[in-house]
Amino acid sequence: MSFLNTPWQFWIDVGGTFTDCFARRPDGRLLRHKLLSSGVTKGAVRDGSTVEQIVDDARRDDPSDFWRGYRLRLVDERGQAVAESEVAESRGAVLVFKQPLGHEPRVGQIYELTAGEESVVLAIRHLLGLRLDEPIPPVDVRLGTTRGTNALLTRRGVQTAFVTTRGFADVLRIGYQNRPRLFDLRVVKPEPLYAAVVEVDERLAHDGSVLKPVDEAALRRDLTALKSQGVDSLAVCLLHAYRSGVHEQIVDRIAREVGFTEISLSHRVAPLVKIVARGDTTVVDAYLNPVLRGYVESLQRKLPGSRLRIMTSAGGLVSAERFVGKDSVLSGPAGGVVGMARAAQLAGFERAIGFDMGGTSTDVARFDGRFEME
Repeated sequence: MSFLNTPWQFWIDVGGTFTDCFARRPDGRLLRHKLLSSGVTKGAVRDGSTVEQIVDDARRDDPSDFWRGYRLRLVDERGQAVAESEVAESRGAVLVFKQPLGHEPRVGQIYELTAGEESVVLAIRHLLGLRLDEPIPPVDVRLGTTRGTNALLTRRGVQTAFVTTRGFADVLRIGYQNRPRLFDLRVVKPEPLYAAVVEVDERLAHDGSVLKPVDEAALRRDLTALKSQGVDSLAVCLLHAYRSGVHEQIVDRIAREVGFTEISLSHRVAPLVKIVARGDTTVVDAYLNPVLRGYVESLQRKLPGSRLRIMTSAGGLVSAERFVGKDSVLSGPAGGVVGMARAAQLAGFERAIGFDMGGTSTDVARFDGRFEME
């Protein structure tokens, strides 16, 4: 397939269940494709299927020989694989196997096609008509994803420890002591994202000057013990660090010396006066960063030379290298708000309500002529 000098452009939204992709070809033509966010393509067995091939009219509109090299799994009513084989050739509605299936397919039975690729990459391949063994040329990708949102909602981040000034271990649990349900006799607080706490023997004054230097020997012992417990990420939030990051930088140095690589420092992540807001934001960043970093790096490896920009919670795009956990929580929803507002304005409305029900969460937004920042 030949490409003009202008690269293909892709706008992709990865939700909890589905991924939606719009593309603009170099000649200006618009294309679209919808698929499961798992990267698995499902279909149903039709008449003419045997252990040598699967017939499914749903595959007729796929690019020529697109599924060559993918694994096809035949599944039962419980979703368990009962047989699988590699696709040697796909001709229209027919998928031909390299080796016969070990189970006779029956009409109506579900099958799954997968190569372990992210839905973003699969969508781009499908619209470009490129097989697994064909490299993807440099393209322009703008991505909104609920990967961070869903990891937070379902508590699927990494094992994180909260590192703070001695005496403030419970500061995030206590919070601001807000009582939105004033007359509840039994208040149940959500469990914190962090799995452990390390208190650092140190203290800065309100102006950032050093009142008590870091006890480096004690800190090293505590962090070494923490590493042996299987903690993956550190959220470092020391008192008054918004005025000076000198002590957090010492924690960062010692943590890296004992083997930690995922470390979020509050004076860099969110240099806010209030320690609760700064601490909460830093914990979220540390909790999600490894999940997102692995996802983004995988996309970059499979899209070499491409320009990848990702939507942040603020409704703007940043380069993949600058996309971090704290900016990911409302990546997909923020893109929906911006798109909803622009569509309303083009239709002549300055005020609009947006409602987006996904597979994991539902997002509701109000736009009254300007974006409200919080």
